Amino acid sequence: MEVPVLPRQNGPFKYDVYLGFGVTDLRLMSFLQEKLEQHDIQCYPKYDPACSQQSIKSAIAEGVARSRKCVLYISQSFIEDSWYKTEVTEVLQKAKRFSRDMVVVLKDPQLADVPPEFKEFTEFPVPDTATLENPVFLNSLAVALKKGTLLHC
Repeated sequence: MEVPVLPRQNGPFKYDVYLGFGVTDLRLMSFLQEKLEQHDIQCYPKYDPACSQQSIKSAIAEGVARSRKCVLYISQSFIEDSWYKTEVTEVLQKAKRFSRDMVVVLKDPQLADVPPEFKEFTEFPVPDTATLENPVFLNSLAVALKKGTLLHC
């Protein structure tokens, strides 16, 4: 039985990262969440089977508000998600209040380009889904999320 990760209790943010993604990317993002948590980065995923009682709208609002950074996996599934506009609105409002550096975009390799609303944010290159399993990529992403600086691999 997996023990749920408890939120941090110090500071204004209870989580290090909000993970935004499309529902069909759940398996891939659960894997990324597991790897990030091995780097001591606490995640708040948009779709979390453990929190099935919570509405998606409130999960998005709470996740974005209570996390220091937002990692968005931009895929066709994400763009076509029925909660896309709500999520974009929450993330953009937070970026305006804090910093555009708090948003990290991971672009699905099948997607030609990121939507215009995400062009101003730092894009972390993900040439293929196997990249998310690459220790060099994961270490670089972890450093970026912890220190706020991007180290491209």
